[in-house]
Amino acid sequence: MTQLICFILSCYGVTNIVTSGKIFQWLRDLLQPIPVLGYWIKCPMCLSVLVGIGWFILGLSPQIDAPFLVSAASCGMISSGSCWILRVALHRLGEDEL
Repeated sequence: MTQLICFILSCYGVTNIVTSGKIFQWLRDLLQPIPVLGYWIKCPMCLSVLVGIGWFILGLSPQIDAPFLVSAASCGMISSGSCWILRVALHRLGEDEL
């Protein structure tokens, strides 16, 4: 359970920093002209899928007893769903802008 919470929070943190943080504004500006990447780098729900899959490939995700592709997709979906829930909850509390 602790590993899952750490996974979710780290996915949210990376996703939030890359999609909204001033430190990565240069990257968003650089990728803006590229159609798919320009969209994905600004979309928290989209980028969090890639972050979850990336964490799985790096071995930083919870252990899922399934084939590789199913586990990778599951980590991407867990990351995307939990990041979206956290963003909406924080927005409704007035702590985060969407």
